[in-house]
Amino acid sequence: MKRIRLYLVRHGHVDYFDAAQQPINPKYAPLSAQGEQQIQMLAEHLQAIQMDQIFSSTMPRSIQTAEILARQQDQKTINSYDEIREIKSGRLKDIPVDQAEVLIKKAYYPKKFALNGFLQGESWTDFETRVITWFQQMLRQQSQSKPQQTTQHILVSAHDAVNRIVLNWVQGLQQHDVQVQEQNYACLNIIDFYLQDQHIVESRILLQNFTAHNILKINQLNEKSPT
Repeated sequence: MKRIRLYLVRHGHVDYFDAAQQPINPKYAPLSAQGEQQIQMLAEHLQAIQMDQIFSSTMPRSIQTAEILARQQDQKTINSYDEIREIKSGRLKDIPVDQAEVLIKKAYYPKKFALNGFLQGESWTDFETRVITWFQQMLRQQSQSKPQQTTQHILVSAHDAVNRIVLNWVQGLQQHDVQVQEQNYACLNIIDFYLQDQHIVESRILLQNFTAHNILKINQLNEKSPT
């Protein structure tokens, strides 16, 4: 039986407005200086662990996060995948005023409020399928690599809603609301997966939503929108 220890990270803080206070397309928004500092603090905690593989999404903030974490690693290569990009939202200006209260404030309750898509964008069902499918395939592939190792350490730099879906999946809560799975900027989750014959036979959450820059969550804002 092989154990794969997953270090699942949400990217650091992001500013969605430039110096002139003009909005930045979320698809291209980079880490802020604050976000870089947050991830650097996390990197110092993780430097004692040498990762076997490092993955990110193809979004700049996810890649930047992985790059900062990789500086402390022997493994410098980062493999980036579209499948673990953040859930795609619709356009806020297209949301009817009379539906804004539910569609925006309750966006992480798709089951409770029968919301098919995130802010009238990508459907939660499709999003969950692409995220879980990628993680299942990645874990199976890693279980076949380095057969002499009984334990592998895998780092994944991802996003708020992506991480929430993974945590729900590990807890057997597929197709459930994700509101309860808080994921602050630059947070770390550690999950052990046990695989036999390329099948996951057991999983355990060892750590969830740990923020090296704010361990006690002092003055921590509730960051509900996936960014």
